[in-house]
Amino acid sequence: MAKRIKPAVGKSIGMKRSDETFRQIVALIFEGHFSPGSPLPPERELAETLNVSRPTLREALNRLEAKGFIDRRSKSGNYVCTSIPTSVSEPIHEVLENNLMPLTDIIDIRKILEVWAVEMAITSPNKARLLDLAACVDAMGAEVSCESDEQFARYRAADQRFHQLLAEMTGNLLYVHLAHFLSDLVCRSISMSRRIFPGDYPRNNLRRHEQILEALRERDLEQAKKAMLEHFHQIERYLSRGRSQPLTAKPRLAVSR
Repeated sequence: MAKRIKPAVGKSIGMKRSDETFRQIVALIFEGHFSPGSPLPPERELAETLNVSRPTLREALNRLEAKGFIDRRSKSGNYVCTSIPTSVSEPIHEVLENNLMPLTDIIDIRKILEVWAVEMAITSPNKARLLDLAACVDAMGAEVSCESDEQFARYRAADQRFHQLLAEMTGNLLYVHLAHFLSDLVCRSISMSRRIFPGDYPRNNLRRHEQILEALRERDLEQAKKAMLEHFHQIERYLSRGRSQPLTAKPRLAVSR
């Protein structure tokens, strides 16, 4: 028999059972019980675990799908989505798309978080993940000439996969989602093309990833941080060169205290 999970604490009086179930499953996702990309338990088992009827569970699952938390596949079940729901990301994307927030705000956050990520990765080394990172670097090297848009797309995909794997090495599920979200925001908010990242960018960028990987292998924290910071400084230089306006052209919004 499946182990039952205690109902969520602090639910509103009169909350529908399906709403409570929705909140419980979201909490389980962000607590790491259900990893990004992994299947949820079969409906019968999940209903028993949560101590709800199957109609109540299905109602909650429908809402989870509508909100972008899960992907319901007719023949293989329900899967946790690998990125933060669009209901969360779209408002921020609209702000960036309409030039209401400097892109540097996103770059700055990524810079801080990814320096933290290499520290966490070095603290808890994972040989299998290091091999996966090396495979990403090899894939980038295979496409480094970027002579076509298709090659550049494959190069970028390997680059993004490198950073997502690094996020997974932290063991922090919220950061895994956040890293994917921030990367997606940047990619959707600028033209990720050879016109923005021309000439020597692919080889220089590859070199930075090789340096990050080598520092992780050697468990050299200071070198890993230095390589990651230089990686983002390089991105800022290329973006500034490729845009008609400097990245810092828009003033930052004042934040009330």
